[in-house]
Amino acid sequence: VVEPRFDGETLTGTIDVLDVRFGSLWTNISREQFAQLGVSVGERVEVTIEDGTRTVYQNLLTYAHSFADVYVGEPLVYANSLDCMAVAINQGSFAKAYGIGTGAGWKLSLTKVTH
Repeated sequence: VVEPRFDGETLTGTIDVLDVRFGSLWTNISREQFAQLGVSVGERVEVTIEDGTRTVYQNLLTYAHSFADVYVGEPLVYANSLDCMAVAINQGSFAKAYGIGTGAGWKLSLTKVTH
C-alpha cells in the first residue's frame, strides 16, 4: 500500500479502483487530503497519470460536485461515494478512453492551477 503524498504543491496517490460500470478511476486520495490543495468546486486542477515512469495522461480538469456540473464528454475530478478523489468522463469511460489501469504502478497527481 502506497500512501498519498503531498509535497506542498502536488498531491500524489494511486489509482486503486476502476469503476467498471462507468470507467471512473478511484484514487486513495481522500477529500480531506485534497483540501490541502485549496481548490474550490468549479476551479481547475492539473491531473497527471503515470504508469511507472511513463506519463499516460496530463490535462486540466474541473473539480465538480457531480457529473451534471460539466458537459457530456467532459472529464472531471470529484469526490466519490467513499469520500476519495476520482476522475471520470461525463457519460464516458475515462479508463477506456486513455487505456488506464489500477494498482500500485498507476500514480495520479493533482496540482492546483495557479494561472
